[in-house]
Amino acid sequence: MPRFTIDITDKALAKLQTHVDRTNENQGTALTVQQWLVLHVNEIAIAQDLGAAVDGIRQQEETNARSALEAAVKTARDQLLAALEA
Repeated sequence: MPRFTIDITDKALAKLQTHVDRTNENQGTALTVQQWLVLHVNEIAIAQDLGAAVDGIRQQEETNARSALEAAVKTARDQLLAALEA
């Protein structure tokens, strides 16, 4: 596995730490700055694939929602027609 070393200033580290702290608080994690950096670099690496996956999921969910709406409307229609005959 390739290994990279980067130098950052103390000021940059302090600013990054605030982001790490916020992430840890929001997600219930205990990431170090190094782990947080690796996570974000990996997220950049998968961004295009994730975007494509999200598009596919969105389309499927829209199809599911449309089908559910059509079924609910049909059920309501059938109930209203039955109520006219009761």
